[in-house]
Amino acid sequence: MNHPSESPDRTLWRATDTTRHHRENLWNYKGRGFYHFTLNVEGRYPLFGRLEGDSAEEAHIVLSALGEGVARLFRGIPMHQAQRGCTIRVLALCVMPDHLHGVLRVVEPMPKSVGEVIRGFKSACTSLYKREFAEGDTAFRPFFMRHQSIWEFMHAGYHERIMHRTGQYKNMVAYALDNPRRLWLKTRHPNLFCMRHQLSLRFTNEEGQMVDWRFRALGNLFLLDAPLKQEIQCSRSLDEAQLRDYLTSKEEQACQGAVSVSAAISQGEKVVCRRLREAHHPLVILLKDGFPAEHSPHERFYKPGGVYFDACAARLLLLEPNKPTFADKDISAAVYRRSPQAPPESLRYQFLALNRIAWVIANAKGTWGL
Repeated sequence: MNHPSESPDRTLWRATDTTRHHRENLWNYKGRGFYHFTLNVEGRYPLFGRLEGDSAEEAHIVLSALGEGVARLFRGIPMHQAQRGCTIRVLALCVMPDHLHGVLRVVEPMPKSVGEVIRGFKSACTSLYKREFAEGDTAFRPFFMRHQSIWEFMHAGYHERIMHRTGQYKNMVAYALDNPRRLWLKTRHPNLFCMRHQLSLRFTNEEGQMVDWRFRALGNLFLLDAPLKQEIQCSRSLDEAQLRDYLTSKEEQACQGAVSVSAAISQGEKVVCRRLREAHHPLVILLKDGFPAEHSPHERFYKPGGVYFDACAARLLLLEPNKPTFADKDISAAVYRRSPQAPPESLRYQFLALNRIAWVIANAKGTWGL
């Protein structure tokens, strides 16, 4: 069966409505589609369970009785909605202590929108809490009493991602199911969000060989785990109209959840990255000037300047490749294909190398470690 992106309806969707948590203007929410939903507990209270496991690989969520009930209700959406003329499949579910991720496929056009389906699920969960748990729950009641729902209040109701490209849903399923591992890393290693000297990125190159690149890093390392990434690289020769079209396309992808990766060298790249940053989209930036010298007093007290400071803890990652990475044969080969005469110590080589690294981070399947 075709993915929605392969059907004539592909022309119906346009840029997202950023005021409504990724709703897409003109998308037919009663039609076929793949959706990733994220719903947060009010106050991010750990109502649904607790994290356990002795390592990131063993991390798992032990659900509370309410968490088990919420999981049953979500998995029961297909059967419940089938009685109302809706054909839906649950592709993935991950119930975390204070939120849940669910991936649904709407197989055939429905008499109601997928938003109504999710609202019905949320109401059923709140009814379950009221009926079986509210009376004896003194800890959560202050949160619950704010608006009589277990779910975080937002005008849009929930966060969503529509998956347009073939195979994209597989990344989202993997991302949802990987949540316990990422939570384990965040809670056990809070120092991950400070300057790191030996961040290792490992991936398989075009020849099938394992490549290991090293970086100094500052910011949110978990942006590297995002299932969707896009490279920001544009020619200096773009005119205003071309740059505007390029920016629009990148903003659309960012609104779909893509983490943008760039060296931000050309003026156009700087414009695009600045616009994405101002819109609070996540960025991975390859530094052309680098951090202060390693282990120097300047490095010890280093903080990103200006607008980067607040962003670094949540939606920004700064990377500086080390010298062996710049000299890696995969990078040098890519540089010399574009500029055969660029000396390794030249700015031309450095800029092309950074662009190549950004492309690999955005497109290659790999892992990171410290």
